[in-house]
Amino acid sequence: MLTNLKFANFTAFEKLELSFSPRINVIIGSNGTGKTHFLKAIYGLSLLAGSKYPDRSDEGFAATASGKFLRIFSTEDDRVGTLASKGAQSPTRLSLVSSDDAAVEVTFGVRSQYLEFASGASDPKPSDTPVYIPTKEVLSLVRGIRHPKHDRATVEMIFDDGYVNLAELLVQPGSDEETTGSIEDPRLSNVIRKLVDLVGGRYRLRDDGGFNFEPGRYEEKAKPKTDPSRSESQTARAYQDSTQTRFVSNGSQSFPTGMTAEGYRKIGVLHRLLSNGSINPGETGVLLWDEPEANLNPKLMKEVVQVLLELSRNGQQIVVATHDYVLLKWLDLLIDKKGKEDHVRYHVLQRCEEDGQMSVYSTDDYGQLVTTGISKTFGELYEAEIERSLKGIEL
Repeated sequence: MLTNLKFANFTAFEKLELSFSPRINVIIGSNGTGKTHFLKAIYGLSLLAGSKYPDRSDEGFAATASGKFLRIFSTEDDRVGTLASKGAQSPTRLSLVSSDDAAVEVTFGVRSQYLEFASGASDPKPSDTPVYIPTKEVLSLVRGIRHPKHDRATVEMIFDDGYVNLAELLVQPGSDEETTGSIEDPRLSNVIRKLVDLVGGRYRLRDDGGFNFEPGRYEEKAKPKTDPSRSESQTARAYQDSTQTRFVSNGSQSFPTGMTAEGYRKIGVLHRLLSNGSINPGETGVLLWDEPEANLNPKLMKEVVQVLLELSRNGQQIVVATHDYVLLKWLDLLIDKKGKEDHVRYHVLQRCEEDGQMSVYSTDDYGQLVTTGISKTFGELYEAEIERSLKGIEL
């Protein structure tokens, strides 16, 4: 579980420090304020923190780790110094701390080729490996990214490692792809069913490495009495040990992923990650999602927010970046601080008009977001609508 993050002289950030909510964190800012750089830095540091290597001071590790970090940002450069703030007079420093006091801290200068690791930093558990979902959907790209006939160097020039790493996670087999098609984890049953209901089916891996969309839905049925996992006790029934949730096709023919809406594919990505255990609340690392609202019908945003809240209630730490008013407002309306102990922390990125430097302020109160560009824009729209209505009355 991530607790604290610090930047110094990193890209547009001269200085930044914040603490994370253990549940949901929302990074807010207009275009060009560094939201994606923020997420990628967390992702890169988390990956480096989980790396296993006998000696972090060894140059071989520094070269490998630096290359991995750079590919996340797709800098087209082989020097980490390109990520330093322009004109920085002191070294760039990035630090990420977890709840068990494990930390990863790196430094580099504007001319540095490799990252330097702080000697006091320790390794988090391997289970802290993060999951990063980029703005563009990836399901339709998986076959091209992983195709054995495609030159790896060319693929990495086109797609940063956020896409490449996610493609590898998406092809992992899911528990619901077996013959039974059942959901093994009862905590995720409602979440997975909701995601499939939103798009009317699921995405399944083909033999050629691509995906097909299979129309259908999940249904809850009683386990056969011969099933050894079934119990007739009252306690077992209370925990749904006597039932199973299975995917049932509606009989329609499957069709290629590219023939479905891009917004549906984004929901399909989340379903795949949950069903194959790449996201396992309480066991895997932070979920980082860049602009969930991109290419998604606003009508679906309420259900997506409900899914995020349910995952956080089961122990999944989440960080999303957005500039979407609909997503923010549904979080405000659906949060249940008392009954479900929901918690959302908003981190607002702002650029100073005088020197162009970025700053951040964090709040747990949605009402404090009235000064953001998002709120101002929607306020202007509302005022313009009222003004037009009043002019109509005057006529």
